[in-house]
Amino acid sequence: MNAVDSHVSTWEYLIYEKIPENFHKWGLTESDYRLFNKTDWVVTEKIHGANFGISTDGIEVRFAKRKEFLQTEEDFFDYQSLKAKLSHQVQEIFRILQLETTLQRIYIYGELFGGEYPHPDVPAVKHVQAVQTGIYYSPRIEYCAFDIVVLKSNNQQQRTYLDYDIALKLFQQVGMMAVAPLFISKYNDALAYNIEFESTIPAILGLPKLPFINKAEGVVIKPLHSIYIDKGKEKIRPIIKQKIPDFAEDSRFHQAQKWTVKQQPISTQLTLEAELSQEMLALVTPNRLHNVISKLGRVSKNDKNQRQQLVELLVSDVLESFQEEYASIFSALETTEQKKMLEQLHQASQKLVDNYQG
Repeated sequence: MNAVDSHVSTWEYLIYEKIPENFHKWGLTESDYRLFNKTDWVVTEKIHGANFGISTDGIEVRFAKRKEFLQTEEDFFDYQSLKAKLSHQVQEIFRILQLETTLQRIYIYGELFGGEYPHPDVPAVKHVQAVQTGIYYSPRIEYCAFDIVVLKSNNQQQRTYLDYDIALKLFQQVGMMAVAPLFISKYNDALAYNIEFESTIPAILGLPKLPFINKAEGVVIKPLHSIYIDKGKEKIRPIIKQKIPDFAEDSRFHQAQKWTVKQQPISTQLTLEAELSQEMLALVTPNRLHNVISKLGRVSKNDKNQRQQLVELLVSDVLESFQEEYASIFSALETTEQKKMLEQLHQASQKLVDNYQG
């Protein structure tokens, strides 16, 4: 391990909270909604890419995928092509913030994206693969930031998210691409924003319009100025995402037939266990698999260990979404029924990964 790795090995990566698709699991109260209605909300385009974090203490810079720091030699969607530029920009942001307050570290969160742009006047970039498929942004790998966390001490619980408008100014000041506001209004108006639109990203990058419809994945909606709601010992920062059906991670909305885990329509004749099992298996979709891969990095067809890791990550991701809706019902089932459902989930996930060609 070199000196840089030795220094940063003591850092803990602060994982960016998973953004839900609704607020149901939090059991919001009337006072919570009153708070929502008092503030302005911003709608931004959700980029279909790989979650990517950057952290610095003003001296060293470290890069991360969804849940952990990347090792120096680790390849992750060609982020090395952006490493020097991003390192300089994040250190500049740290320097600016340090003029106003004492800092331990900052964490910048965003998306790596791009890698393909099928336009006759835009040459492809050699040896570059698309981070995600289904939406075209750029022939190169790009980075777009969406949040900044400030850590003033080693206490990880004391993280502070900068307000969206403050973070946006900082990103602009150092020349780092950031999610631009599509719409700013009150909570109900933001929720009603039409999520069916063509991606705005190619135009921002100065690229010509594609000769076909190039839909955005959806939107992210959050307060313009950070607010928090108390849920027991937890403080929730309310942010939600809304995806168009093409990118839903639930087969009840959209699923390519060749990937489908065969299911029967729910009927009144089914037992509670059978209905719950169908709800669980409906979450095993190619869209979810692709999103899990974006957290892990590219998966080799010949690497059995890596593909098995992918199965476990897919199972874990499905269970996380399933528990958000059905935790109390599932926990009330007999242990034998729970095990049976989990075995079916594992089999379905294994089959999906086995069919994945990369």
